Amino acid sequence: MKKFLSFALLLAGMQVSAQHTNVTYQYDPGSAMRDHNVDFRHMRLIVSFEPEKGLVIGDVTHRFSPIRDVVDSIFLDGPGIRVKKAWLNGKEVKYKTTSDGIIFYPPAPLKRGEVDSLQISYEANPRRGIYFIGWNDPNNLSRKQIWTQGQGIDNRHWFPCYDTPNDKLVTELIVIFDKNYKVLSNGVKLEEKEQKDGMKIWHYSMSHPHASYLVMLGIGKYDVKETKSASGVPLRQWYYPEWKDRYDYTYKYNEKIFNFLESEIGVPYGWESYSQIPVQDFMFGAMENTSATLFGDFFEVDGRSYNDRNYVAVNAHELAHQWFGDMVTARSGNSHWLQESFATHYNITAERECFGQDHFDWARRSAYTSAINTADKKSISHSQTPTSNIYQKGSVVLEMLKYVTGREGFNRSVKRYLLAHKYENVDGDDLMNAFEDELGMPLAWFWDEWVYRGGEPDYKVSYEDVTSGGNRHTQFVVTQAHATNEVIGLFKMPFVFEVHYTDGTVDRKTEWIERETQVVQVPNAGKREVAFVLFDPNSEVLKTVTFEKPFEMLKAQALKAPQMLDRYDAVVAMRDIPAEKKRDVLKQVYEANTFHAIKTEIASQFLGDKSNEAMVKMALHDKDVLVRKGIMINTKAIPASLEADYVALLTDSSYITIATALEKLCTAFPANTSKYLAATKGIEGTNGRNVQIKWLEIALTEKDDASMQQQLVDFTSQSYEFVTRGNAMAALRRLNYFNDAALRNCLSASLSSNGRLAGPASETVRYFYAQDKFKKQIADGIAAMDVSGKDRETLNKLMN
Repeated sequence: MKKFLSFALLLAGMQVSAQHTNVTYQYDPGSAMRDHNVDFRHMRLIVSFEPEKGLVIGDVTHRFSPIRDVVDSIFLDGPGIRVKKAWLNGKEVKYKTTSDGIIFYPPAPLKRGEVDSLQISYEANPRRGIYFIGWNDPNNLSRKQIWTQGQGIDNRHWFPCYDTPNDKLVTELIVIFDKNYKVLSNGVKLEEKEQKDGMKIWHYSMSHPHASYLVMLGIGKYDVKETKSASGVPLRQWYYPEWKDRYDYTYKYNEKIFNFLESEIGVPYGWESYSQIPVQDFMFGAMENTSATLFGDFFEVDGRSYNDRNYVAVNAHELAHQWFGDMVTARSGNSHWLQESFATHYNITAERECFGQDHFDWARRSAYTSAINTADKKSISHSQTPTSNIYQKGSVVLEMLKYVTGREGFNRSVKRYLLAHKYENVDGDDLMNAFEDELGMPLAWFWDEWVYRGGEPDYKVSYEDVTSGGNRHTQFVVTQAHATNEVIGLFKMPFVFEVHYTDGTVDRKTEWIERETQVVQVPNAGKREVAFVLFDPNSEVLKTVTFEKPFEMLKAQALKAPQMLDRYDAVVAMRDIPAEKKRDVLKQVYEANTFHAIKTEIASQFLGDKSNEAMVKMALHDKDVLVRKGIMINTKAIPASLEADYVALLTDSSYITIATALEKLCTAFPANTSKYLAATKGIEGTNGRNVQIKWLEIALTEKDDASMQQQLVDFTSQSYEFVTRGNAMAALRRLNYFNDAALRNCLSASLSSNGRLAGPASETVRYFYAQDKFKKQIADGIAAMDVSGKDRETLNKLMN
């Protein structure tokens, strides 16, 4: 079929005459690259810190070449940077500080082709870009760390630079810090030298250029385990010494992922080594800093937490970025999809190697759902498109490109693209040109449809078993039912139509669907009886579909369709069918399948149906933790007849299942609350203490206890990471309990640069301020805060 698709694509593409140059069909202010008058080639940064003050003390030297005939000023991004002195080519140079950075004025114009050097001695107290964790914890419980997050344009807050990815440079970092800590940065560690004053010097250097937003620093107390890839690349996994027992769960499949991606992408890993380091209070999942990925320590998990949220997909995603984003980097915002779409695509692909085809197909389906549910239908090539478009939708756009070109052709083209632009900037046309040049296939139609335009197709499909003139065939009618406009047009894609017969045979036909309505006929030469029919088996094309089928056909599809997604779709289509009619067939489907989504869907259709509780009971005792978790989450009310079955989940291998079961059991059977609390006492839960905090909340609904109230309040303090703090704040809101200590903790947190902490903290203050009895307490607490300027404005807004 792949050969057919490639030949059909060649014929269809001959009709395409228009070529695109990185366009989108909506105005995009971020489509142009940033203007700059010099080419930065090398940066040497020497830094030390006073972490309790949040102070950066730096000395940076930029080596650059003018790219204009005459350059009479040089601008570096650096908001809040306090320059102490600056030298151009060894001599002091005049400069002016603005709100955005620093302008340097050479005594004489610089000329194109020369190599110049700009050295800057500076200090800064940044609120973004670099983060000082735990240094002012009065209880000394928090970890003490320093780490950076440069993307999108935040590194400029802790060192002055040209902080835009369309100019790449080689960097080296020299760090002076307490010898009792470990330090990680990009590239090769050239030196680690202890000083007499208790300090140590670490010297890291890159050998190839990368974008300034990828410069990183991680400082903390760690152990490091080194392994090697099949190709000999040193792999260094950092972890907390006291969590050594979590290493295998955190870095599960680590070497397998690296070896697979290096082989699948076809281009050797582009840096000398690869390190990964967990940090506290990281506001995203992870960050693909060149050769040194930094990730949130909520992924440093034990065996139970692994079943709830693990690092495998994120590990693969950030590693893929070492090629897509780090080795080749988007020239401007409208090419950002070339980084995130590829990284998401390859993390899903790598997951298939770890967890199998069904997991891969379910990940594709989840990405489809995310894209379809995104209201903003900007194209993936628009610089302001939602993240779900460039991550999830972009990943499946690439999978569809692979479907059209074939895996081997896709891989050859990607390899050509990477090798042609190694350590350079790229845009969308560079990728299209690589595919067209490698395969000889005109693909402007695909880029126009899936990259430069937005939206997804909506198909209405019907079928008919037709006998005419002694011949028999199955006729499909396909209509593109979505509204079209200047952004969303009609779609053209190759679709497979399958007819499955009761004797087990199958007929297939591939047709290009591109008109508003098309009729496709699949001959039935043997005049066999149709069991079920499929439009786009295994859901290869991103779309929504309305395709009504009778129960007998859905039953056959659920039992006999070769692909998991087609069986799942048949089960979903039975939701409105009476339980007695579908029970026996769904029991067969449940027993015949192993994938959690199908089993959870089947059991969920019988929730609340007393006469069919056996179906729910099967799921509650299923050996797959994801099935048990799924049915627990979907349960709205627990019947008394199943209480014992749900109680068994209080010792489940998923912390989410435990916490959910505890809450729902206490709601359903309040008289037994003390029994449920006894069964779960002492379980901390996953990162964020989900079980412990839920336990405290429920216990406090039973009776007031000052020590438990204080424990919840303590969890909102800076002694704990942001997930725990946010969970504790939510519990206080539900309990409607708020004292002065909780207020101080929430006010401090509302000023955090981490939106995942500031958001819940601000929500908590506003929640209590809306009640008259807390208004004066909160107003007095805000007035007592020792802050000014924007921080004062932020706090005052909490009372609006």
